[in-house]
Amino acid sequence: MISQEDRNAIIALAKRFGVSRVLLFGSSLEPGRPANDIDLGVEGIRPADFFRFYGELLFAVSKPVDLIDLSIPTEFTRLVRREGVPIHG
Repeated sequence: MISQEDRNAIIALAKRFGVSRVLLFGSSLEPGRPANDIDLGVEGIRPADFFRFYGELLFAVSKPVDLIDLSIPTEFTRLVRREGVPIHG
């Protein structure tokens, strides 16, 4: 899982950028196992803000971040929507 500090930083940035929903997925969900990175899916972010949000996330949290835009319908984004855990929105 991710730390409370990382969770708080993600939520604060999501609010600042108007992100409507953030889902945590991947190895960060496995309890008792330290994750090498933080996998996040986001909804409701303006395309023009996506990479600025991503860049600020990289400096705000303690681990590397993999970020995907869930507004693009693919098999993978549908999987993340089904299995991801909401941490904002």
